[in-house]
Amino acid sequence: MNPCPCGWSGSGVRPCRCPAAIAARYRARVSGPLLDRFDLRHRLADVRARLATLESRLGRATTGAQHTARRRFHEAAARLEALSPLSVLGRGYAVCWNEDRTAVLRDATTVSLGHQVHVRLARGTINCTVTGRNE
Repeated sequence: MNPCPCGWSGSGVRPCRCPAAIAARYRARVSGPLLDRFDLRHRLADVRARLATLESRLGRATTGAQHTARRRFHEAAARLEALSPLSVLGRGYAVCWNEDRTAVLRDATTVSLGHQVHVRLARGTINCTVTGRNE
């Protein structure tokens, strides 16, 4: 049962179109506790409608945030891949290690004739003996 004959009284969706006297007589036929129940049902319907709207907005916001995070992740992964040591080696560079592989050689003066050096390439390693040096 509605709180008035038209059913819109207190809904907040549309204004009630019932004359005050008719609405009052209509409500007088229903006891107080039952009227309270109807009022709670109307309020519950409003809350459910608002909850559905908020849930929809939250879904759209979450999807947008996921899309942004995924894009940023892929951009960061691409930058890291470009700086990866294996990617650098793949572009034609090499890493030259000392004889016991404890240090990377950056200067020709750090090795002597006859020393072993190890050169790391994109695919594999070359073991070399120093036979000459240009400083």
